[in-house]
Amino acid sequence: MATNTLVETDIEAGIELVRALDSAFFGVVAALWLYQSDTDKWKFVIACTAKPNQIESKILEAAQIVANHRNMTDAPHILDLSRVRIVGNTDPLISGLKPVIRLDGLGRVQFSNNLINGIYIEDAVIHRMAA
Repeated sequence: MATNTLVETDIEAGIELVRALDSAFFGVVAALWLYQSDTDKWKFVIACTAKPNQIESKILEAAQIVANHRNMTDAPHILDLSRVRIVGNTDPLISGLKPVIRLDGLGRVQFSNNLINGIYIEDAVIHRMAA
């Protein structure tokens, strides 16, 4: 299990980010907090429908969506993109998790101490894992 605790405000900010991306039709197919033991930090991973060569443009698109969201006067706290890794639908972690977990919409599933397709997941909080 992770030694650095993931706090509720971070979880809510990550969910708000997914909501903002969804409202802009970003194409989020997976969203999860992933603990990285080498840095003792949590990273929010978002997988989208983009091809690998489109990821850079999707990162720029996400930055614009976040900026627009922050300009709203009543916008709740949204996760800073410095804590986010945006990957494609074919990322090995996402490809490994898809056959194991299905979570449409937005939810919360704790996933700890598992080896999936050769990838060890010490700790994760999954909010979406769509087919």
